Amino acid sequence: MPPQAHSQQGPPLPRRPNQQLYQPQQWTNHSTSTASLSTGLHDISLSSNLQQSSTFNAPEPQKSCHGAIASKHASLAIDDRPPTTDRVAEFILDIPDGVRNMTQHPGNIIVGSVVVTVTKPTKALRIKLTFLGQQRVYVRDMTNQASLLNYTNVDYTIFDKQLTLWGRDLGEDDANGPLETLQPGTLRVPFSIKIPRINYPSTIKREKTCRVRYVVWATLERPGTFMDHTILTDKEEIHFEPIAYPTRPHEALHINNTIYGTPETSTAHIAVVVTGGIMQLPAVAGDRVAYQLEARIQLDQRSVTNSDNHHLTDINQCVIRFMRVYIVERLKARGLIKGMVHTQAYSKDIHAVTLIPTNSKPGKVSNSESVYSSNGHIRLPFDMCPFDSKQLERTYELRIECDVVDKSSLLDKMTRQKSTYTMHMPLEICTISPDTFDAAAYQNAYTNESLNMSSIALPPHHKAAAEPKVVVGGWEIERSFIKWDRLNPTWVELARKRNAEYI
Repeated sequence: MPPQAHSQQGPPLPRRPNQQLYQPQQWTNHSTSTASLSTGLHDISLSSNLQQSSTFNAPEPQKSCHGAIASKHASLAIDDRPPTTDRVAEFILDIPDGVRNMTQHPGNIIVGSVVVTVTKPTKALRIKLTFLGQQRVYVRDMTNQASLLNYTNVDYTIFDKQLTLWGRDLGEDDANGPLETLQPGTLRVPFSIKIPRINYPSTIKREKTCRVRYVVWATLERPGTFMDHTILTDKEEIHFEPIAYPTRPHEALHINNTIYGTPETSTAHIAVVVTGGIMQLPAVAGDRVAYQLEARIQLDQRSVTNSDNHHLTDINQCVIRFMRVYIVERLKARGLIKGMVHTQAYSKDIHAVTLIPTNSKPGKVSNSESVYSSNGHIRLPFDMCPFDSKQLERTYELRIECDVVDKSSLLDKMTRQKSTYTMHMPLEICTISPDTFDAAAYQNAYTNESLNMSSIALPPHHKAAAEPKVVVGGWEIERSFIKWDRLNPTWVELARKRNAEYI
């Protein structure tokens, strides 16, 4: 028998204590069966279900994409680097939503805070708050006949209140004395604005007609080499409405008016008599006002004697097709141009209602009789508020229109003849219900025209200042300071925006 191969090689070498055996990378996928590995010196059997020794280091599995992003996000979360290099990282005007979205009236208080965040010590002159009331009217310049666009806007300042929230007062000289320093961090300074019981003009904006606005903003003034640097916050619009006092208690507006036809027309001999009334006037904006109206066609004898009967429409063939009620806003602007006072009037339909005939079928609003009767309610718009600031006056009126058509031409739109009869009447709107009417207590407080709105004529039962009062504080928020570090809310917000792609 030939000798075995391994006996000719000599005895096997002893294993080193820290020797690591070669293992393919597919070791994790092997089954629990025993595999044979030949080293050329000795047959060694390994079993994959045995625990590896402490000296055996298996290769680490590759990290997934999600794990890499999470690891990168974790490293950014503990990053102490500032999220911005700007000196002024934040400068905003913080007004609570409950105040910003609420309509202000005389006697109300507007509260808010000015927030400034600096990343390094910053020298500054002051932080100033401004509350401005301004109105603009467009009037026609009759002295400029050459220009086709001879409308000129005239601005009036109702009030301009300024207050220093931090730093030097407005009366001090900016060139003298050392400057104060804003330390790195977030400074919050609260403020409050007390509106006096004065009927300033209502907030309004009509394109190329007029504008009344009330805005508040803050200014950060910093010294510069050649000129001071200023940073402004966004301007916050304050919606204001005056108190429109009623002049009388609730009562009905009785209507008995005859509307005559237009001369030199086929319906010149036809008149429309409108009777009835509108209840609960003066009315509060947004109320439902009851009405009862009737329109009737009758013959106008004055026009018959002076007109050619061959061109007149047969009155027996005429019907009142529709009856509508319009609420009209009237504006009267006054402006001083080149030493002369100019006046301009504007009107706009802000609400329209087609009255439903009493005996009509459901869903039908047209009429086919010579008598048109209707009753119901009209919902007034909510944004109605009359005022008179001497430079701008806003009033309202009712316009009733009746469409008279020839019954024989209803089927032919090309030959249909229609005449519109219109009547106007004033509409008194107030903001206080007339149910508590008191003539001695309800008195309007409007501006003094002779002093260009710089002085307010106060009613005798009010003892208030003519301009708003702006003070530091005045509500539950106190002045606060948060240093500039990774716990600062502005730091956290800026870091979140910078690392948004990893979130």
